Amino acid sequence: MLNTVSSHDPSVNKTPKEVWIPEPPKSRRLSIIREFALTTSTHGLPSIARSQSKHNFIFWSISCVIFIGIMIFFVTQTIINYFKYPTQISVSIDVERLQTFPAVSFCNYGSSRYDLMMGPFLNATNLFNMTNINNKHVFTFEETLALYQFMEDKVNAGESIDEYLFTLDTMLISCSYNDQLCTADDFISFLSSTYGRCYTFNAKKKQANGSEVRNTTDNGGAGTLELRLYAQSQLYIPFYTDG
Repeated sequence: MLNTVSSHDPSVNKTPKEVWIPEPPKSRRLSIIREFALTTSTHGLPSIARSQSKHNFIFWSISCVIFIGIMIFFVTQTIINYFKYPTQISVSIDVERLQTFPAVSFCNYGSSRYDLMMGPFLNATNLFNMTNINNKHVFTFEETLALYQFMEDKVNAGESIDEYLFTLDTMLISCSYNDQLCTADDFISFLSSTYGRCYTFNAKKKQANGSEVRNTTDNGGAGTLELRLYAQSQLYIPFYTDG
């Protein structure tokens, strides 16, 4: 026996006349691209997406392609130049032949001469209650301390101590500047508390002998000062100066 179903049976679902048809994948991709073009901050793309005619679409498309190409060109050139590590060196040479020669000072490491000082010093030992000092050839550390006091008293009293110091005449063996001879008159002296009498070459605007200050190109030279000095270390006072 066959069971028949009546078309009027309410339990049977009727197929609606309009059925939902999914959007094709191609149309979905285009809508996503258009939405991106409308919302992006990149110049040109929103104008392409909003184009209402082919002329506008073609104009904005060509413009974007041209300027994107220009941008790629400059970015590429910048990267290439960076990896080339270009170096630009600018060298300028200013030749100044005429320059003032600097002042040169020197002192004897022994501030005072043993042979010139011991006589007056032995005569003054009574001031320091050192009655045992009677030998010029034997000098002790205690006598050195007394010698400091002796020199200090002379300076405080305003007395000259030049007679006990090394003079330039006894030290200077030879002097030449740019192969020209120079003498003791080309030096000026000053007193140092540590090294006694010191001497300076080319110190003032006008030298003691009336000559002007020297330049490096004098006599066609290159500014060369040559000095030969005699230190006279055998006259240094024991314990007073090491040398």
